[in-house]
Amino acid sequence: MRSMKIEQEGDSTVVVFIDRHLSDEVRIMEVGDELTELASKLSAEQTFVLDFQNVDYCSSAMVGQLVLLRNATERDGVTLRLRNISDTIRTILQTMHLDKVFKLDRPDT
Repeated sequence: MRSMKIEQEGDSTVVVFIDRHLSDEVRIMEVGDELTELASKLSAEQTFVLDFQNVDYCSSAMVGQLVLLRNATERDGVTLRLRNISDTIRTILQTMHLDKVFKLDRPDT
């Protein structure tokens, strides 16, 4: 996971994205596979947090990967949370009506 850093915060597994722009389609597919694999190792009732503190922009392909990940975690009983979302990404999610689908944490929560 060269574009992500994995941390443990209590019972939560946190993935901090390092890349500023998540828009390269090949890399997004790799990231999606890595996130899905990591999430599959979590047990029900655990929380999987994706921290976007370094990310300024993500493409619709990345949003699609997030939706797939959300479906997988929900099926497995894992809570998926998105943290430190930039205003730009929040607007993208709101435009797609996904702000109601994802659990969006405010900065530093």
